Amino acid sequence: MTTEQQALKMHSTTRHWLIRTIRCTLPLLLAWVALPASAHNNNVYVANQFGNTVSVIDMATNTVTATVPVGTTPVGIAVSPNGNSVYVTNATAGTVSVIDAVTNTVTATVPAGNTPAAVAVSPNGADVYVVNANAGTVSIIETATNAIIATVPVGSVPLSIAVNPNGADVYVANAGDNTVSVIDTITHSVTATVPVGNSPYGIVAGPLGARVYTANVDSNDVSVIDTFTNTLTATVPAGNGADAIAISPIGIPVYVANFADNTVSVINPFNKTTIATVPVGNSPGSIAISRTARVYVANAGSNSVSVINPFTNKVVATVSVGRVPSAVATQPQSPW
Repeated sequence: MTTEQQALKMHSTTRHWLIRTIRCTLPLLLAWVALPASAHNNNVYVANQFGNTVSVIDMATNTVTATVPVGTTPVGIAVSPNGNSVYVTNATAGTVSVIDAVTNTVTATVPAGNTPAAVAVSPNGADVYVVNANAGTVSIIETATNAIIATVPVGSVPLSIAVNPNGADVYVANAGDNTVSVIDTITHSVTATVPVGNSPYGIVAGPLGARVYTANVDSNDVSVIDTFTNTLTATVPAGNGADAIAISPIGIPVYVANFADNTVSVINPFNKTTIATVPVGNSPGSIAISRTARVYVANAGSNSVSVINPFTNKVVATVSVGRVPSAVATQPQSPW
C-alpha cells in the first residue's frame, strides 16, 4: 500500500478508529453580515490530518495563501467569532494549537484530553470547547489564559461539538452511544442526554438556537433536536455516510456531507425534503459556510476543498490543499 493510500485509509476511518479505540438555503440569502470591517476574516481554514498542517484559503481568489504547521494529526478546527484566532485539535498529540490569524503562526499549544477530536468557540470568544474522543470528556479552555478551567464528562466517543448562539448550552455528539450531551455553560455540567441516530459524527446548532441537527453516519440521516425540550422531533434522510453538517445563517437549508457518496445533500429541514444533491470531491468529511454565501467542503480522498455556490447548488471552484483534509472552518456568522 502506498503512502497516499495509507493516508486515505486513515482518514476514511478517522472517526471510526476513534470509536474502536473506545469500544473495542433554500439558497443562502444573507450574502454579508453586519460586522465591523476590522472583524472580517476572509479566509477558510483547513486542517490537513496527514500533513500536520492548516491550509489558509483566500475566499476571494480560492487560492492557498499560507500553510501553517500544527500538531500531530489535526482533525478539528474552529475560528473565533472576532476572526482573530484559529483553534486546531491535534488528535495524536493531545493538544490544541492556537493560530494567530493575522500572522498565520502558532502562538500557543494547549494540552487537552485524550484524542481531542473537535473544537468550538463560545459566541463571546471567552471559552473554547474541545471534545476528547477517547476520554469521553469536554475540556473547556479560557481564551484569555489558554488554560483549561473545567473538564466535563459526556457520552461515549464524543466526536463533534456545537454551541448555542445564545451561549447558554453546548451540544456534544457522542458517536459511541448515539446520543447528544447538553452542557450548561455556567455550571459546566450535563443537563440532558438526547438519543439520536446511529453514530452521530457531525453536529450544528441553528442560528436562533431553537434546533440542533446531527449527521448520523451509520443511519444515513439527520436528527433534529428541539432545544427547548431537549427531545428528538424529526429524522430527515440524507446520503450514504452522512458525517458532517452545516446550516445557513437563516436556518435553511442544511448541508450534509456524505462521505460514502461523494456528495453534499442540501436539505429543507422544515418539510424534510432534499432540495439538491451536489457532487463534490472524494470522501467529503467536513463542511463550513462563509459570510459571503459560499459552502466549503473538505474532501479527504482528493486532498481538496469544493466551493459550492448556494444559489445554483453547483461547485464553482476546487482548491488543492494538504494531505487528507479532515476539517474546515470559517469565521462564525451572526444571525443578527
